[in-house]
Amino acid sequence: MRYATLLLLCLVFCLSLSGQDTGPWTLERAVNYALTNNLQVKRQDNFVELARLQAQQARNNRLPTANGGTNIGAQLGRTIDPTTNAFEQQTIGFQGYQLQANVVLYNGGQIKNSLRQAEIDLAAAKMDAKVNSNSIGLQVANGYLNIILLQEQLANARAQLTLTEGQLANTDALIQAGALPAAQRFDLQAQAAANQRTIVDLENQVEMATLSLKILLELDYDTPFTVATPALNPTEAQLFQDYDIEEVYLSARGTQPTVAAAELRRESAAVAIELAKGGMRPTVSLFGSLSTNFSSIAKDFSNPTGEPVTVQGPDIPVIINGQPGTIANFQTTGLVFPNLGYFDQLNQNFGQSVGMSLNVPIYNQNRNKNNVQRAEVQRLNAELDIEQANNQLRNDVQLALTNLRAARQTYRAAEASQDAAQAAYDNAQRLFRAGAANSLDLVTATNRLEQAQTEFLRSKYQLIFNRQVIRFYLGQGFTLD
Repeated sequence: MRYATLLLLCLVFCLSLSGQDTGPWTLERAVNYALTNNLQVKRQDNFVELARLQAQQARNNRLPTANGGTNIGAQLGRTIDPTTNAFEQQTIGFQGYQLQANVVLYNGGQIKNSLRQAEIDLAAAKMDAKVNSNSIGLQVANGYLNIILLQEQLANARAQLTLTEGQLANTDALIQAGALPAAQRFDLQAQAAANQRTIVDLENQVEMATLSLKILLELDYDTPFTVATPALNPTEAQLFQDYDIEEVYLSARGTQPTVAAAELRRESAAVAIELAKGGMRPTVSLFGSLSTNFSSIAKDFSNPTGEPVTVQGPDIPVIINGQPGTIANFQTTGLVFPNLGYFDQLNQNFGQSVGMSLNVPIYNQNRNKNNVQRAEVQRLNAELDIEQANNQLRNDVQLALTNLRAARQTYRAAEASQDAAQAAYDNAQRLFRAGAANSLDLVTATNRLEQAQTEFLRSKYQLIFNRQVIRFYLGQGFTLD
């Protein structure tokens, strides 16, 4: 109902007005400004952006992954030289480089379903943003409408004060001429004071209503702001046109963002079931890696320096076939092996690997099974949300038609009341001028006319409002033709 209300009010007050950067604010300009600057709208737009990024990430999940890194440090005590895998009893400085890549070939359809779900969730987020924008626009329209009504009431109050002052001036002239007693002016004086008090009160209400709307628009309090006042003159045929409830409901069924959002979430919940089932299926992926390393004690054994000298050391006792014996021990000395350069080590130690991995879920505490069951329940809830949204929409349509019928009856009653009050006022004024009625009778008739005019104005706006709600549900545009 609130979405219809927003668009209705846009229709009622925008009409043929166009938004301007300066001058009075039309409702269209105010709503557009709010939809750009209101903090709630900006927050909802951020939610849409987050959903868009989620969808983008789901698309990117189809691409390979690659990660690189390096590590540097020192090994103390008896440790393994990373370049020779030999135990060394000394401090070794080391550095290594790694690069790994991986691409998923199959994971039970989870990548595909995640992408599909993310795109559906993005569409649902856009619908939610539309709902929020309609809500903010409705608040702006309500504030705008309140200012319009208060300004019209203020204009009527000023006109009433002018009329009362004219009556008081005529009464004073008759008193001076001796045609009326002096007491006849007291009631009119009191009425003029009451009119002035009403004007002051309405001026304050207009100022407060304007401030409230500026706050909603996120405008500075000192920003000049006035609203444009369009003329509303629908014909009797337009105001009293009949509508069929089924026609209105079926038309509204395809336009309301709440229903569309609920349907998208049901679709997302259905995809979530397939996504949960994917956790029960195998995962196949390709992987590859590149690596190399450096050691501060690595030697260049291919380029020794010095002259080699072979000397015989003490014999080494051994037992061969149960018989003791010795083996000659020769050692080569005099050779010096320089340290191997940093880039030479990286080149010589460069290694590659490539392969395929298969991961088959066998048992994981029934987590995947519970995920599927949870997704089923969420889908059932999504079905209920759609039914609830449809029921709410039908209720809104029925309520709108009921309100329209009630508004027509109120309008007719207010119209008759205004006509009767106008006739009574005209008669009281004639009698007062003829000296057949006192000022109290005239003031009483004036007050009744003022009340009747105010009620007729309100009933007219209400009837236009209720009619345009139905026209919005029917998708018949936004004019009063």
